[in-house]
Amino acid sequence: MLSAFTDGEARRAFGPTLHIEGDILLFDGWWPAAVRVSPRTIAIRAEEPDTKTDALERAADNLAARGLVDLGTDYPLVGAITYAEIALPPVSWNVWSVDPATAEVDLAQRAGRDNFLGDDPANETMEADYTAELGGARRLSGLPASLILTLGVDQGVVDSMTAVLPDCRFISKPLDAVTPDACGSLLPTMMVINATTAVGREFIMELRAAACGRTVPVVALTDESALPLGADVAFAPTSAPINWVQPIRALLP
Repeated sequence: MLSAFTDGEARRAFGPTLHIEGDILLFDGWWPAAVRVSPRTIAIRAEEPDTKTDALERAADNLAARGLVDLGTDYPLVGAITYAEIALPPVSWNVWSVDPATAEVDLAQRAGRDNFLGDDPANETMEADYTAELGGARRLSGLPASLILTLGVDQGVVDSMTAVLPDCRFISKPLDAVTPDACGSLLPTMMVINATTAVGREFIMELRAAACGRTVPVVALTDESALPLGADVAFAPTSAPINWVQPIRALLP
């Protein structure tokens, strides 16, 4: 998590004690620990949180390894930035950068950016992928990962879905391995069913007639243009699973 923040440009990620929200590194879910002013200028909070951690020291070590230098706390613009972006009252920050001049330029540019109105250049290229937020929110609230049950789906397709939906857990079974009535025992959050054959299409209809299948979202894989009866959404099995992500997320709780 620290490397993703200090060495890369990750904007959304969750860990056991640290998570990233945009350009802010937070400890224990709420305590701002560092601010990424730019890839070459990062501010580390010069205070310790109530809970003991060595995250601040390790973040400083990462920055030193990159060749950045601790320029001290005499940079009031950091407070202006954090107040504008996360409504944090003034606290003390150690600014790390390649040199004082670079730090001043980066801080001035960031302080003049209106993030609330969407002037952040990163917003123009940032993909609308909320995997980290969804997975982290489920973990923080004690909820298990969404379980997607695939029936009769090619393993290569399942592997591709797993890659684009990493916060979900997948169970794959042949179409004839379970009955519609038995699907409830697996407690799936969603089902993806191969409906390229009459058997698959009939399974979906029987599932909807069963008590356990009346509320479970169903994704059908079919070559036909018409939505199979009982399915919530359909995709061609040869289409790229990356294009399925948003419709599937819209169906997940």
